[in-house]
Amino acid sequence: MAQLNLHHGKGLAITVGANADVWEFVANGTVTAGQVVKLDSTQTGEKKVQYVAQGTTDGLAIGVALETVATGATVRVCVGGYIEGVKITGTGGTAGDSLTTGASGAVVVYTAAATDRVVATALEDEDTATIKLYWFRVL
Repeated sequence: MAQLNLHHGKGLAITVGANADVWEFVANGTVTAGQVVKLDSTQTGEKKVQYVAQGTTDGLAIGVALETVATGATVRVCVGGYIEGVKITGTGGTAGDSLTTGASGAVVVYTAAATDRVVATALEDEDTATIKLYWFRVL
């Protein structure tokens, strides 16, 4: 896993802000740009923090994939900061909403019934199943 000082969104499918933290991981399974990814608990030892898989509601969400890659490829993931084009499901998110992880690698609006932590804040209203948000760094 490598930390990058990426201060632009050039060459990426997803736009990140000037101060975003972008790290490289290895994809375990196909990862899609804009999808929430999680640390891969199926790995052993240190590989648990080197590999990512599609995010779910298990508390292991680490960030948002910035590009689409196949299994075994290196994927750049925003682990903190401003991100555009993040997948969202459920009822429409609006600016100021707290967001958590949902099924299929998307964020959902945080409710009292949520089983995962708040991972981000919506910065504007949902736009056709994607949203602009600020991801809270947990590393």
